[in-house]
Amino acid sequence: MQSWIYIVLGLLIVVLVVALFVAFRRVQNEKEINQLNEDFEAMTSQPIYKTIEQLDAMNLTGESHKSLEKWRGAYYDLINNKFGQLYQSVFDAEKANQNFKIFTSKKRINASREQLKEMQSDSQDVIDSLDQLVKSSEQNKVQGEKLSSQYRAMRKEVLTKSFDYGDSVDEFEDRLSDVDKQFETIRKLTSAGDHLEAKKVLADIAKKLNILSDILKRIPPRYHELVTEFPDQLSEIKQYFEKMRTEHYSFGEPGILESIAMVHNKIAVTLTALSKLELQVVEQNNKSIVKSIDDLYQRLQDELEAKKKVAAIQKEASEYLNHSSVQITNLIMSLDHLNQSYVLTHNELDDARQMQSEIADMQKEYDRRVQEIADHQAVYTATFDSFEAIAKRLGELEQKQYQINDSVSGLFEGERVAKQGVTQFEIDLKDIQREVEQANLPGVPKDFVDYFTMVREEVAKLDDNLNQVQINIEDITKQLIMTQEDLNTLTQKAKDMKDAAILTEQALQYANRYTYGNEALAGAAAEAKRIYTEDHNYQQALDTIATALDQVEPGSFKRIESLYYNSEDATDQSVIETEPETKA
Repeated sequence: MQSWIYIVLGLLIVVLVVALFVAFRRVQNEKEINQLNEDFEAMTSQPIYKTIEQLDAMNLTGESHKSLEKWRGAYYDLINNKFGQLYQSVFDAEKANQNFKIFTSKKRINASREQLKEMQSDSQDVIDSLDQLVKSSEQNKVQGEKLSSQYRAMRKEVLTKSFDYGDSVDEFEDRLSDVDKQFETIRKLTSAGDHLEAKKVLADIAKKLNILSDILKRIPPRYHELVTEFPDQLSEIKQYFEKMRTEHYSFGEPGILESIAMVHNKIAVTLTALSKLELQVVEQNNKSIVKSIDDLYQRLQDELEAKKKVAAIQKEASEYLNHSSVQITNLIMSLDHLNQSYVLTHNELDDARQMQSEIADMQKEYDRRVQEIADHQAVYTATFDSFEAIAKRLGELEQKQYQINDSVSGLFEGERVAKQGVTQFEIDLKDIQREVEQANLPGVPKDFVDYFTMVREEVAKLDDNLNQVQINIEDITKQLIMTQEDLNTLTQKAKDMKDAAILTEQALQYANRYTYGNEALAGAAAEAKRIYTEDHNYQQALDTIATALDQVEPGSFKRIESLYYNSEDATDQSVIETEPETKA
């Protein structure tokens, strides 16, 4: 029983909540609908029709009339179509709300609000455009008076100061006349009621007057340069030039007078451009003329400065030429003499003769420039540059001569060192031969004999090359290095052969204590003796007996070897220590 009560209470609560929500939402919808009605009323109550009547009374024509008709159509579309659609949409929302269709009502309210926003925007566009049409006449009047005042001031400026504008006055007047015609067009358009078209013409006039105003400011300084500054400067340059010619100055190409004529011609061309109001061309040309005039002044100044410096550089070049001529002659004579005894491997003689030819050419250039000075025909800037280049090049050639001198100065010393080297090689070969003979070996291996013979032939070839009429020190130096390396190898081979022979003998003596009871060792000893006495391959004989000994008594050969080399080192040391006493 109690559960039914809870269910009923629950249902009553749900019904109550739903009823309260519907009532609340219905009230909210009603408020929004009222606001829509108020906004709609405010929009439709604006007196747009009165503005249209005012414009109709102005008897507009042309573009102004077209604009009026356009916005009249937009206004009629609002009141005849869009306003009705919005009214119906709000009415449907209100009806749905009254029938408790709160969600349907809310949806239509939102749609109506969007429609209202769009119509408010369209309505404001109509209002603004129509107001602009109403105001255009007054705005045009104010703008026209302002531009007319600017036009009159500009015409007065040109007429009263025509001397500052030259032939550009005619073109300027023509452009002002075009503007004057446009003012007449505005008057006609205004009288006809076409204020929008008149506004466009006024904008074009404003643009043209701004351009003409800028031109008016830029002409006088450029015109003054063309008719006063530039001609005066050219006249001054010509006077300086003529004075310098009387003082025996000369000038290179293009000539000064020709350059002056070219600048005068450019001035004439630029004045023509100015008469056409081609200001960009005029300004570019004026900059170019300024540079040309500056260059002419600089050329005059350069000649004056160069003449002051020519004497000093001329003396330096003359002394350098004389010195270099003597030096190169001496060098060639020295190289000729050396070439009789030595091969000059780096074209030293050809290079020296080439330098002599170049010095002779510079002497001719120097003499020509000196003659120009004597004949009063020297262009001092060119003369100075020529003398300076000669002095610089002679300095470079002198350094090259020093390098050649240095490269050949070592030829005599190289020959002396080479001869000493050959003598020492011969002594070393005899020492090696004597040492091998004193070893009392049963024979000498063929490879050692061949190597000894090769080194001896190398030494003989060196000696022969040094006794030629013309010797090549560079090749001989390379041969010396190679022969020294081969001799070092031969010395080591002789020592290795001698050491192997002695160690073999000592190892065989040591092995005698084992040979009676060890057949393997006895056989190895016999083989080692055979190799020693018959093949004369002492290293192989040593390897044979050493291997056999180590098998019988490990480490025995190492001890023999150590004793031998230690005793050899001690002998060498005693020889070193007794050498001073022997010399004493």
